[in-house]
Amino acid sequence: MSLSEDRISHMAHEVVDFIWSEDLADVTDESRALARVKQSLGAFFGAVEEIDEAVRAKLRNRAPGSRDWDVLYQKFYQEELAKRHL
Repeated sequence: MSLSEDRISHMAHEVVDFIWSEDLADVTDESRALARVKQSLGAFFGAVEEIDEAVRAKLRNRAPGSRDWDVLYQKFYQEELAKRHL
């Protein structure tokens, strides 16, 4: 699942707006905050894609959609998340 730059930008605006409205942090430079949030979201979703690819590679010899495949996918996905400290 690859997200477009527009979708990530929209999400970044939502995050910065939430931080501002809930007074969770003082945002003195909105453009800098948006850039940082966009960078963080891009890195996170990139890691999610890498994890998905790694898990699917481990399962390439199994039939997708089977109960066994689903259970193993979740197990391997959680293992990959833990390896990457996500």
